[in-house]
Amino acid sequence: MTGDLLLYNGKILTMDNANPEVSAVAIRAGRVVAVGTDARARAEMGQVAQAIDLRGRTATPGFIDAHAHPMSVGAALADLDLSTPPNHAITDLVALVARETKQLSKGKWIVGRGYDQARLADNRHPTRHDLDAVAPDHPVLLIRVCHHIAVANSRALALAGINPDTPNPPGGLIDRDEHGAATGVVRESAHQLLRDAIGAPTEQSIVESLILAGSIFREHGITSATEAGVAKPEELRAYQRLRRDGQLPFRANLMMMIDETLGSLEELGLQTGFGDDWLRIGPAKLFSDGSIGGRTARMREHYVDEPANLGLWMMETEHLKEKVLRAHRAGFQIGIHAIGDAAIDLVLDAYEAAQVAFPRPDPRHRIEHCSIIDEATIQRIARLGVIPIPGTTFLRYTRDSYLQNLGSERIRYAYALATFARYGIIAAASSDAPVVPASPMLGIQTMVTRKDAAGQPVWDEERISLTEALRTYTANGAYASFEENIKGTLAPGFLGDVAVFETDVHQVSPDDLIQVKVDLTIQEGEIVYARSG
Repeated sequence: MTGDLLLYNGKILTMDNANPEVSAVAIRAGRVVAVGTDARARAEMGQVAQAIDLRGRTATPGFIDAHAHPMSVGAALADLDLSTPPNHAITDLVALVARETKQLSKGKWIVGRGYDQARLADNRHPTRHDLDAVAPDHPVLLIRVCHHIAVANSRALALAGINPDTPNPPGGLIDRDEHGAATGVVRESAHQLLRDAIGAPTEQSIVESLILAGSIFREHGITSATEAGVAKPEELRAYQRLRRDGQLPFRANLMMMIDETLGSLEELGLQTGFGDDWLRIGPAKLFSDGSIGGRTARMREHYVDEPANLGLWMMETEHLKEKVLRAHRAGFQIGIHAIGDAAIDLVLDAYEAAQVAFPRPDPRHRIEHCSIIDEATIQRIARLGVIPIPGTTFLRYTRDSYLQNLGSERIRYAYALATFARYGIIAAASSDAPVVPASPMLGIQTMVTRKDAAGQPVWDEERISLTEALRTYTANGAYASFEENIKGTLAPGFLGDVAVFETDVHQVSPDDLIQVKVDLTIQEGEIVYARSG
């Protein structure tokens, strides 16, 4: 029968506190029917079409990425990879653009993603002058790793209508030189002017991007993900088409952008949770601030060496509170991008005021990223029952930028998984891919070691155990989407979504966890990915 599978002779971490580690799990018709000893699982299954000897390998519930951008993960595969390594200087980025001009006809857009000025030898953003030198006839857009800042060449700026008279859009900045001319660097909502000039993706191209993203997710054992921002009908239709055709490669919770979608959803009476096990409406979403690397995250205190810069608000603070109140009253869970400590204060104020005005049982409002906090803020998060969604891989890639912009003391509680746990807070792990790679093992190693890619420690008081880290990517992710009773745990009645690793992960050095490969990804008892060899 479809969805019948027996896994035995393994070290299966169930995430069920009453039965945390077993040797076997039996799945029938896509649901777990037994966990325990090999004998017990075999007895429950009887004759089974497929039985897999794990030979001591670790298996866990399928990974759940609580905040990613699958549409962009797939689309990014067509863009230039600007990350460091292999690129170490602006000349490397420019060389990539120059090579691309030889492949594309004049007038075609060149898009790249992933540079970080803090890791480049130049320690600055590229400018339009750098890009104009090699691409005078192609519009070029290079997107910083955080996706909150980009740089465009003169041709791209012209197509976007950006000139010396163009005002800064609300919630955005256009960097200018001493003469008032645009340098090419655009921040936050100003970035959208360039995206609009490129043009919106079609429903078909979004479908193709989601299929590509699904291939990447399955390779890493990810069976569920939250799409962190649906704003357009084409995006929702693409997801629905894949679900209707039985081709959606991962279970998806869709964060619906409040400004673009809340009115329509309210009129129809739709709320968080509408849908099924494969596709459902998730939180309503807002942005409160920007990023640390772009110095646009809203802070209580100024950025290093910039006394006038506290970062940006993405909207007037009272407007944000009004939108939270409206979405809360309409029955939505809410997820707000908030990275700076001042932004997080505002979000907590808004959540608390909404709950006082319209009490609801267990709204589970979320703070996406929830980066710069202190212990008093953590205590408040616990008191309000808010769910942090930390970018558990961020410190691996952005430690240098965080230190340059804020200094060491202010990042003491950045992605503080140990302190969250101490206060009983359920934090759900996320990659924010394609901002960083989708691989959960990158985040898991960072949580366990609190080291960046160069091996430098980042407040290792916040290290957690491997089992705890795995829980943030499984059971905690399910809790963050009100699905803790159907997935994220391997127990009878739960979905048969499983990740099988190539080895016993507890025998691997913490510093080598990112080398561990996923051998099998299983959805509803069906093997959807098997590693070659």
